[in-house]
Amino acid sequence: MSERMNCREAIELLQDYLKQELTPESADLITAHLQRCRHCFDHAEYERKFLLMLERKAGGQCCPERLRLKILARLRTPDPS
Repeated sequence: MSERMNCREAIELLQDYLKQELTPESADLITAHLQRCRHCFDHAEYERKFLLMLERKAGGQCCPERLRLKILARLRTPDPS
């Protein structure tokens, strides 16, 4: 990744950025990009509001443990196709 992030790089990392799952250095690069790029800033705001809405609608509910284990097992199983 370069010292200046481009739009493609910013969008690829946007979800991790919004969930605060990036290194401070990567987060700083995206923040700087969003300050320069109105298009990406608008996209980030839309995504941020969407995530907030999902969190509110979920009301703190978690996936049932049994379902979570089934999903994880399925993800670990190689695709037969």
